[in-house]
Amino acid sequence: MKFDKARNFVKFLLALCLLFGLAGIITADKGLAFSVYFSLASMICFVVTFIVIALFCKCPYCGKVVYLGLFKATHCPKCRRNFETGVKKKGKR
Repeated sequence: MKFDKARNFVKFLLALCLLFGLAGIITADKGLAFSVYFSLASMICFVVTFIVIALFCKCPYCGKVVYLGLFKATHCPKCRRNFETGVKKKGKR
């Protein structure tokens, strides 16, 4: 999976996590068993998000996993190459 697709998939999983969490909070007041299922689904989405980040959100050139700044990263923090073009970023670190 390419870096951009993995980043978009992480955004989707985090949105699902938030949606399931809110649904669990809303149904918790009514005493329904759905609140347990929604909170469990939220936790599963959260864990899957970190697995996707660890496996697929890597620099295609040096292999460093990008955790912090994942959503706004355009260059690898280690090798300083652009994720799309592969051109090294010029300037000082």
